[in-house]
Amino acid sequence: MSIRQLTLFISLIILGLPAITRAQFFIGLEAGGNKNSLITNNSNQAFTSYDSKSGISVGVPILYEVNDWFALRASPSYMQKNYTINRTGFFNGIYQDNINGYLQLPLMGQFSFGDDQLKGYVNLGVYGAYWLSGKVKGSEANVLNPVDSSYTTVAPSNIAGINNLYPYNEKYTFNPTKDNRMEFGWIAGIGISYETNNGNRFFIEGRRTYSFTDQQKKYMINQTPRYNDTYGINVGFLMSLDNLSGRY
Repeated sequence: MSIRQLTLFISLIILGLPAITRAQFFIGLEAGGNKNSLITNNSNQAFTSYDSKSGISVGVPILYEVNDWFALRASPSYMQKNYTINRTGFFNGIYQDNINGYLQLPLMGQFSFGDDQLKGYVNLGVYGAYWLSGKVKGSEANVLNPVDSSYTTVAPSNIAGINNLYPYNEKYTFNPTKDNRMEFGWIAGIGISYETNNGNRFFIEGRRTYSFTDQQKKYMINQTPRYNDTYGINVGFLMSLDNLSGRY
């Protein structure tokens, strides 16, 4: 399923819900933090590790409650999927932080359990995302500095002579041949919600998103795939459509 088809499917659901019933339709706001890892095989890159890095997410959850235990949920959101490349051993001190922003659209089924006010729930579904922006920040060896004397004062943990590092902080330039800016994957979450007397809800949710599409296009043979794997915690609220329209 393409992102266009997924967006159309969700839009048809959302547009059709008010015609069915407005009492079971909720909309709200959520925000939280996450930690993303880039899953790849870097065994051919000596003294290099890909490490997880924290990010943020913010979204607009939309919920249609079919009955007491099942609901459909969409949550258009902005989500960071960051990671860090660290050089170790001989190249200790060289690193690069990759800050990547995605527009993400998940579609989930929500299964609830508990009493009328305090409920636990589980979310399962799929998502489509667009790689919106990128930023890279880090340090490299300043090999062009003519006054670098590191080769004469080398430490055992840094025998490559990297004492004088060059910092950088810049916008990432997308490569249309290499970068795959569309991402699809599965999403799962578990949370707790509390419903107030006027029908509004507050919730906290742990969530995992895992891509099954490569972050790169197929631009070379024997290519090593790269997948985003993100764990996050979100807090938020849902307001019933009746409250938004002033009918209590």
